[in-house]
Amino acid sequence: MNADRVARIVGPLRKAQELLGASPEFSSALLPAVNVSHFILGSGHAHNFEDYLAGFRDSDSPPLGVFSNQEEFNTWLKVHSLPPPRGTVRMADERYTLCYSRVSGQPRLLRLPSAETLMRPGGAEGADRLWRALDKAHEVLASSPEDLDALRCAALALHFVHQTGCMREFASFLAHFDEPRLPLHSFATREDAEAWLWNHPSPPHGASVQVGERELTVGFWRESDQRSLVHFPQVETPGGLEDGEDLPP
Repeated sequence: MNADRVARIVGPLRKAQELLGASPEFSSALLPAVNVSHFILGSGHAHNFEDYLAGFRDSDSPPLGVFSNQEEFNTWLKVHSLPPPRGTVRMADERYTLCYSRVSGQPRLLRLPSAETLMRPGGAEGADRLWRALDKAHEVLASSPEDLDALRCAALALHFVHQTGCMREFASFLAHFDEPRLPLHSFATREDAEAWLWNHPSPPHGASVQVGERELTVGFWRESDQRSLVHFPQVETPGGLEDGEDLPP
């Protein structure tokens, strides 16, 4: 997931909010769906979410393996060098996509919901109101395949956050949307951070980490295996002026 994909998802949802402006209860209920893509992009889940989406697009592709239980899967995992092939697995009549812990880099499985439950994940406060709002958005955007695809991606993004156990983190993100995010992890030295970056099978692209007193952003381009820790300096007002002061003539 990148900024362009986020824009393609958020744009139709904003349009739905405008079309539902006469029904503020639905318009406001869509806010989590509008902002979930921003959360995923900036929290280090971008590549995991891309693989999660691929599990739905490539639903007819053969799985990497079929297992009776978690123990069989763990045994299979041990014979693969990290990272193992990307794709889906089937276990106990459920489909899962393979992803990685943002901090430890350990492989983990995320369940792919069935079509019947796609719009009803449950388990979150206000979920009924949100999913009713998505139903309404579906009605007002029903003429555009691109818009409907954006709604589907937003619904999958909400499922993804639920499956990864990040609902509390997402709720905090929504409550403090305009505030800086807490770093995902911290390191005493740059050397420690670089070692983590290069040993991680799929570094959490877009997440921030604390290195000493500096906050750095993780970059990972998996097609080229390029990795980086980038410092984005805060923008300061020229000349040390306080916000709202004018520049001298």
